[in-house]
Amino acid sequence: MRRALLAFSLVLFLSTAIAQTAPKPNANSPQGAAHAPVKKNPLVAYAGNWIGAFEEKPWILLNLNLIGEQFSGSLQRAKSIDLNDNGELKHVSEEFVTYPLAEAKLNPDGLLISVKDPNTQEVFRYIMKLKSDETTAEIKMIAANMPPGMAKPKPWKLMKVIK
Repeated sequence: MRRALLAFSLVLFLSTAIAQTAPKPNANSPQGAAHAPVKKNPLVAYAGNWIGAFEEKPWILLNLNLIGEQFSGSLQRAKSIDLNDNGELKHVSEEFVTYPLAEAKLNPDGLLISVKDPNTQEVFRYIMKLKSDETTAEIKMIAANMPPGMAKPKPWKLMKVIK
């Protein structure tokens, strides 16, 4: 009788221990999804406020708000800029213009940003490339109509404003 009670207790103990052991999550099950590696949205690193300075004064401000997979925002910059023969900034005006963001799409070269002048409907395009630390970037005006003999603009440095 004592052996039967001991055997019954052992079976009861083992069955309770097995019942309380959680099954290994399957990657296809809802429980396994919590343990699967999370893919980082590459657009997230671009979101935020970015600032570029010339002679220690802000001259370009880029605001990128990410909502799902789409950006909204604006680009504010000096109304007129002068470049030297190498395409580097030589002078920026004190007056600013603001362009609403028309589109921002990720491509192999970086984030292609299109802004539209609300008065003339002219579209300006920029390419933004993140640096490895994701708090600095370069932005370059592309497909701009430059006067004959004028150097193409070199990329401008941006820093992410960290709150």
